[in-house]
Amino acid sequence: MHILDWDNIVGTHCGSVAIRNVINYFGVNYEEEVCFGLGCGLGFFYSKLTNSKPSEVIHLRAPNMEPNFFSTEKKSYSWQLESNPKLAHKKLIEMIKLGFPVFLQTDLYYLKYYDSKIHFPGHVLVCIGFDEKKKIFFVSDTNFNEIQTVAFFDMDQARSSKAEPYPLSYNWFVVKEFYPFKNMNRKIEDSIVMNSQNYIKGQVSERGISSIFSFLEWIENLESWLQLEDSRLVFRFAYQIVAKRGNMGGGFRYIYAEFLKFAEKNSEKIYKMRLSHHMLHIAKSWEKGAHLMKDISVKQNKQDFIELKKTLIKLYSLEYEYHTNVLDTLRN
Repeated sequence: MHILDWDNIVGTHCGSVAIRNVINYFGVNYEEEVCFGLGCGLGFFYSKLTNSKPSEVIHLRAPNMEPNFFSTEKKSYSWQLESNPKLAHKKLIEMIKLGFPVFLQTDLYYLKYYDSKIHFPGHVLVCIGFDEKKKIFFVSDTNFNEIQTVAFFDMDQARSSKAEPYPLSYNWFVVKEFYPFKNMNRKIEDSIVMNSQNYIKGQVSERGISSIFSFLEWIENLESWLQLEDSRLVFRFAYQIVAKRGNMGGGFRYIYAEFLKFAEKNSEKIYKMRLSHHMLHIAKSWEKGAHLMKDISVKQNKQDFIELKKTLIKLYSLEYEYHTNVLDTLRN
């Protein structure tokens, strides 16, 4: 058996908790919302699935937040992909033996401690140990106080899941050292600008395109959701994505607002812009939209749908205003 000396920290969102745990392993402590914000975590995906239920899904987090957090001008990180299962397993074992925690993307459907009946590919956890005799890995995962175990076979399935909308290829990366950011003020401002730039320009990933214009496409297609065979499930799952599933509510906009409050304490520029106030308004609007989707999933009431569409159109304007304001004011 080989397991790292690990002080497990729990939190809200899989990716930002994973970042916080890994930097804590290297002796650095940033709050979870800071990890999320410095990783440029805000995004929006709209995906039409071909062979899955729910048949259409949204996701309000940007791709590559975890490697983005660690990337600097001197060194860039990215998710590494593997095509050979044995090699993927071997590399994971080797990294842990060398003393490095490993970021993994998984489909939590195959993680037995979740007992999930729905595929959810892209779930991030940190692998911190293994026992070759028992054929299990030890992992740190989001809001579980105790270290969880995953059988070798289950981990292989979780890491190689081809479930829509995000097929995995043993996605992993490792950080071998980490020190506090020397110029936090600049890191904060650069991260805020990069997140807004990514959201306006769009980020391409295996999941599709994360962009404010993906949000607009969803609004324009929203009426078709009422005609889907699994319409109730689609609305219900969208409600869960925005209001429930590991994001502090408001589709990650509340956790980002907390980051902006931290930013305002560290940057005079950010303080003057009152960005956290604007983001809180956005988060509350997302929360309202989420609960309307929950109601629609139960009652399919036309008035609720009309109110939902009005709320989302207003939200699009709020988000566009926020991100263009950031770029106009902060981008050099």
